[in-house]
Amino acid sequence: MHRGVQVEALTGETDRPAIEPRNNYSEMPTLLSEAEGNMAHGVNRKSCADPARSETLRMSGSLSYGSSEISSVSGAVGPDGTGKVNDRKPVIDADEKSDTPILPKKLPNKGDDPAEAMEGRGVTRGNADGNPACRTQSRDKCASMGLEGVREAARRNRKLRFTALLHHVTPSLLVESFHALRKQAAAGVDGVTWRDYEKHLYGRVHGLHREIQSGAYRAQPSRRGYIPKADGRLRPLGIAALEDKIVQQAVSTVLSVIYEQDFLGFSYGFRQGRGQHDALDALPIGIVSRRVNWILDADIRSFFDEIDHEWMLRFLSHRIADRRMIRLIDKWLKAGTIEDGRRVALTRGTPQGSVISPLLANIYLHYALDLWAQQWRNRHAAGNVIIVRYADDSVLGFQYEGEARRFLAAMRERLAKC
Repeated sequence: MHRGVQVEALTGETDRPAIEPRNNYSEMPTLLSEAEGNMAHGVNRKSCADPARSETLRMSGSLSYGSSEISSVSGAVGPDGTGKVNDRKPVIDADEKSDTPILPKKLPNKGDDPAEAMEGRGVTRGNADGNPACRTQSRDKCASMGLEGVREAARRNRKLRFTALLHHVTPSLLVESFHALRKQAAAGVDGVTWRDYEKHLYGRVHGLHREIQSGAYRAQPSRRGYIPKADGRLRPLGIAALEDKIVQQAVSTVLSVIYEQDFLGFSYGFRQGRGQHDALDALPIGIVSRRVNWILDADIRSFFDEIDHEWMLRFLSHRIADRRMIRLIDKWLKAGTIEDGRRVALTRGTPQGSVISPLLANIYLHYALDLWAQQWRNRHAAGNVIIVRYADDSVLGFQYEGEARRFLAAMRERLAKC
């Protein structure tokens, strides 16, 4: 979609201010129309000095680890190796809320954010609402059905840390994950296409499953590719090997069951049942039904390329205490890329185009930005504030100019740390 007004909130590099009066909605920017938005401008992000903390709770019954993996998580587990984080309750938890399914039938009650409430919530693809397509042993079916129990536990207790998740990655889920991939997608460094893998699907999947559960699975580097951006520059993509895509899709399915209970209502990017058009529909509802006079358009520069690995793992550890699951994600983050025949190690960022990257981006922004923005709105705003976020692009509406400018200053400080 065409941008009616180009407003870059986190830089002074454009001709227009980051905050401007709301004259009429026809001049609203349409930056939420792309999955990743324009990441060319914004602020550089540095390592967080004070990440969000979460209370440590454990599920009864943990998975007995038959074997260990070689790689370890840097900064993601406690000194005792238990995978716990500190038991300090974060300030942001005080205002954290989750969103149950909302039907867009009527305007929300007074005090609710219509930009959040008017859009219905879907469920994540691959979640166990229906019967899983189990094609292997009955124990696989039981494990897949167990995702519904994970979802319910996550819904009941927002601070519960899950100690046993990897056993939900079953051969049947791997088969489902394979069929969820694009058939015509480019091959990674392994040179294996979707059609090639399909010829011996079930034998390969069972071998892959054994590698995952035994710790023998190794992530391959992504093949570097580029696609043109609207401004004429090139956007780097990471094309993963096919088996890496399958495992990432399966892990994304399992983790989404948990995090869909946590994500806030104004988060629209990379979520089942939500998309850029839903975000664009929610925005005018919030503007029209609330006293919104000032618009803030925020776009984080090079977000996917600058994700801090250590803090990514620490954010994950607020919910995930299964060390084998954390190690899997750590392997993907550090696998690097192959470019011009050379392997390039990644010390930060997650490759755009990776199957797991959209979920990791949402988890990172949930802790680094969303909970903070929700807290700021509840504690510091006297007037109305609406928020719509799609990936690293956000549009916010404020009743008062002073609050818009204070929020912008506070957000720039927050993102400079994270």
